[in-house]
Amino acid sequence: MMKKEIKPKKSLMKWLGVIAVVFVLISCNITRVATVEPGSTVSIGVVTTIPVETTLNYAGTGKASQTWVEMINTAKSSIDMAQFYLSSKGNEPLEPVIAAILDAANRGVKVRFLVGTPVNKSMAERTGAVKKRFNGHANIAVTTFDWKQLIGGILHAKYFIVDNREVYIGSQNFDWRSLKHIHETGLRIKDRLLAAALTRIFAADWLYNNDNKDIYKKIKKQKPLVFGNENFLVASPDQYNPPGVKDAVKTLVRLLDKAQKKVTIQLLKYRVDIYKSPKKFTLIDNALRRAAKRGVQIKMVVADWNKNKPEVFSIQELTKVPNIQVKFATIPPYSKGFIPYARVIHSKVMRIDDRISWVGTSNWGYRYFYNSRNVEVVTRSPEVAKTLDRLFNELWNSSYTYPVDPEKEYTPPRVK
Repeated sequence: MMKKEIKPKKSLMKWLGVIAVVFVLISCNITRVATVEPGSTVSIGVVTTIPVETTLNYAGTGKASQTWVEMINTAKSSIDMAQFYLSSKGNEPLEPVIAAILDAANRGVKVRFLVGTPVNKSMAERTGAVKKRFNGHANIAVTTFDWKQLIGGILHAKYFIVDNREVYIGSQNFDWRSLKHIHETGLRIKDRLLAAALTRIFAADWLYNNDNKDIYKKIKKQKPLVFGNENFLVASPDQYNPPGVKDAVKTLVRLLDKAQKKVTIQLLKYRVDIYKSPKKFTLIDNALRRAAKRGVQIKMVVADWNKNKPEVFSIQELTKVPNIQVKFATIPPYSKGFIPYARVIHSKVMRIDDRISWVGTSNWGYRYFYNSRNVEVVTRSPEVAKTLDRLFNELWNSSYTYPVDPEKEYTPPRVK
């Protein structure tokens, strides 16, 4: 894992002092105080899931199934998890993770799960089965994240925080399939400032879903967190972010507008159309076109789930732009039978020029940025950039990807 000393600017030292960030979380009768000290060591490691029975490799990254257990085993006081849904199966990779969480709770660690409202019966059943294993434990609390009543969206973020000092943010859901049958990418980050920002988001979302409906107004009055240029957190929707955490989609467009040489992108979904609306979401699409017009070379890999209409049209139109290449990715079926909602490229990663990396939880569509909770990390770590480049290039040049034909009538793959 890469380690780098980050020294704050002198202008910030005047008011940051020895303690740069102090925040208090009030829930479950627990008060937690986290500090960020000048010169704190920051480390970031790329963590992946590579689908079994493929020729793709981990390229020197950590395996999510192992990394999650390692992080949970280090917990001394708290673990806060935000997850879209929960789904496990006997003898599969999520079982050791659940066992590690139960062990942590048994040794006194306070565990909180913020879980999205199920969007269908199957998700409700799978989430409920895992929740039953946590129910009744004095040190584990589970709350349903119901944002539909607030803004019509869902909890789509996937992250957890250990002891307010270390975080995991990535595309993996809390799902055995995400740890074995899906191409996923995330980051393990030791950075107290970033952990403080993410904890503020978790705390607000937790309190809102525990009947504190004014919490988003209150967090706007908090003292802003001040990030440097090396590593920072962005989130969506912007109106529910704490001060100092920037709007994800605006930041994404700004980064694309500064691209000079190359952009590589890997996504599950990319779409310009807006669900049940005649309007179009062209903010990112226009930024990609502007970059290409400047001569920036853009390569994008999207899952073959994009072959559905009308989203496939967004992809096909983009391929007609000079300097933009787009490929579909198809992961072959598992040899032991079809697995629903699996065998797919699910990572959400962007690389710009030599150093800038974007890793997070959001697909690139209107509802993900404006209606649903998502979080992303932007880092300028050369080591992270090199690792992500290796992963992307291997996928791009593999037998699992193939160019999008702008004129072809595509047949969507089986998903469920």
